[in-house]
Amino acid sequence: MISGYTHGFQRAQAGHAARLLFTIGAVAALALAGAPGASADDDTLNDIIVTAQKFEQHLQDVPITIQELSSADLTKANVVTAYDLPTMVSGLTWANEGAWVVPSLRGVTTTVVAVGAPSPVAIYLDGVYQPDTAATVFDLPDVNRIEVLKGPQGTLFGRNATGGAISIYTLDPSFTPTGKFSVTAGAIGGGSAVESGHYNFTGFFSGPLIGDTLAGSISANYNYIDGYYTNDVTGDHAGKIADETIRAKLLWKAADYINVLATAYYAHEQNGAAIAGFPYGGITVASQYPPAVIPTQPWHYAYNGVEPVFITNTRGASVKATFDLDAGTLTNILAYTSFNNDDYTTGHAAYSANPNCEAFFACVAAFIRSPEASWTEELDWASKQIGHFRYVTGLYAFTNDAHEQDQYNGALYLDDSLMRLRSYAAFGEGTYDITDDLSAILGVRVTRESLKADGSLYGAPFQTYADNDWLSTTPRASLTYKIAPGFNTYFTFSEGFKAGVASGQFAPDIPPANPERLYAYEVGLKVAQPRYQANVAAFYYNYIDLQVETLTNHGFTTVPQNAAQAKIYGLDFDGTVKLIEGLDAKLTTTFIPHAKYSSFPNAIVYLPPQGPEGYVTDYHYDASGTRMIETPLWSGTISATYTKTLPAGVFQASPSLYFSSAYRWVYTGTVNTNAYTQLGATLSFAPTGSSFKYSLYGKNLTSKAYIDGVTPNPAASVAFYGQPREVGLRADYSF
Repeated sequence: MISGYTHGFQRAQAGHAARLLFTIGAVAALALAGAPGASADDDTLNDIIVTAQKFEQHLQDVPITIQELSSADLTKANVVTAYDLPTMVSGLTWANEGAWVVPSLRGVTTTVVAVGAPSPVAIYLDGVYQPDTAATVFDLPDVNRIEVLKGPQGTLFGRNATGGAISIYTLDPSFTPTGKFSVTAGAIGGGSAVESGHYNFTGFFSGPLIGDTLAGSISANYNYIDGYYTNDVTGDHAGKIADETIRAKLLWKAADYINVLATAYYAHEQNGAAIAGFPYGGITVASQYPPAVIPTQPWHYAYNGVEPVFITNTRGASVKATFDLDAGTLTNILAYTSFNNDDYTTGHAAYSANPNCEAFFACVAAFIRSPEASWTEELDWASKQIGHFRYVTGLYAFTNDAHEQDQYNGALYLDDSLMRLRSYAAFGEGTYDITDDLSAILGVRVTRESLKADGSLYGAPFQTYADNDWLSTTPRASLTYKIAPGFNTYFTFSEGFKAGVASGQFAPDIPPANPERLYAYEVGLKVAQPRYQANVAAFYYNYIDLQVETLTNHGFTTVPQNAAQAKIYGLDFDGTVKLIEGLDAKLTTTFIPHAKYSSFPNAIVYLPPQGPEGYVTDYHYDASGTRMIETPLWSGTISATYTKTLPAGVFQASPSLYFSSAYRWVYTGTVNTNAYTQLGATLSFAPTGSSFKYSLYGKNLTSKAYIDGVTPNPAASVAFYGQPREVGLRADYSF
């Protein structure tokens, strides 16, 4: 199986040279072409409209913390994948758990990365919930906007979430011919990283197909990175990334009040950097079986034989029907999504090259396949204003079947598990305007979740090792008050619920973790004036039975458990000011002075000394009173945009500085990400009378080596580094 993959990967790479030539040629073609177009300065800030509550509203009128990112915002900040979002959204981090990537928002996260285990921060693509934590860090080639909602969600749409929601909206078809194309050529390197090329092409085209009745659009993305890692066994550079996405949409205006939007997409990724881990501090069980090659530098790893790689194929289709009626808007979304993830990991637990260690099964070479398929059905009704009252109500159904098939050291150990998740919910929320300035909001969600886990070992018949049902009622209540025009205050109480989870491997002796709940209190002030906007919120979370996961049995059996209770409180700030004509400055930051496990007496940790079996596993470590993992004290971004219109065209400069204080990855506090900053910048020029724009960009310009994920296990605490410095050129064309 691994041999077949190797030849397939080599065949796939054979086509990369031709694609690279096409990319470079496209850069040249865009640089030589031209078309009419214009841009202008503005001395006021744009009003921000969001749809977080199913109505089009000014952001300042929404009684929750929400950050809206436009397509222009993402371009200026060089955000090309969902993984780049923390540089724009304070309080958000991505925990790289090898093949799985899990968001953390205001300290609310999970270390449970078993198949079928949902994230507490729900991710939606065009209104469709994305359940697979191995496939949610997708490229963003045709994004219209992104809305990040902080705090529990569930009374207005989709699946319940304890930590928040990230809603990504891609461009829809239009009845006017439009297009956007971008070509990028960059160089990645710095520090101990190998110099690597980065080439990217994105395109979007839309237009009418049948008069003003049927319109269509198609978008495509191709992304290739040579590989900035070094294999310390051979000295060769490694860690190639090649991915592509294609999305097609049809918009049918069946009547003046009926729109039907059909979407289909396909994405493929081969990522050799996603699972390029190294043993933190150079400490690994592989050292007990000399000789061993143990990587210790950033962007280095060690492997024998097959290069580690993560391959994912994603397919999705949805139909969204919208009926704009006199009394309100009825919306129905039916969607299907499938994922197939193949994880080829050499030295899985120890992340070091050592055949002797594998022979004693203290180290393992893993092949993990995890196919997954889900259906969602959502029916929403959003009323028009009825006197002083308006409301939203809906029904939601979600089914998900997820396999995990594990093979270690050839066929020495093989298990197969199947998670069957079912979720059905009814929700609603009403807003009553008590006066012109004072409004009350009350919502509720009733959810029924079921989990059935079946599994087998060594090909034996499947056995059920988890069969649970949960029923939950979660409320939300808000008061909003307009102090003055453009000055709004609010108080919100909300409750989040996340169903229980089971081990990702067939483990009949390991019970599922219980559901978790989060009780959130938030008070905020939102200000919108012509030359400045500011949003500040104070929040307090009481987090009950939060779900965590550890690895035992040489690192290939997941053990979900509950930390009994945690308390989190802090501040969020997001502000933009127009300093002078053409110059905007922005600060977004999250400050969390308190994020502690109030009660966690039976945490599972790994303690020295390390022997032939790895670290000593302590099943009763008292983590009560310790700082929560993956929760920096400070994080945020300072950025500015300077725009100047010259006779020759429009010049724009957009520097940014992302900062994060230190945070821990294990309960003992022995594995940490140190405080770090990332400097980025974009310089662009749009010639007068042209539809082209040319940009010089830089990301992580100081090539800061920072750890963005850790997977602790008895063999080693496996750490992963973020991307080093990248500088490049981009050409954009739009009409």
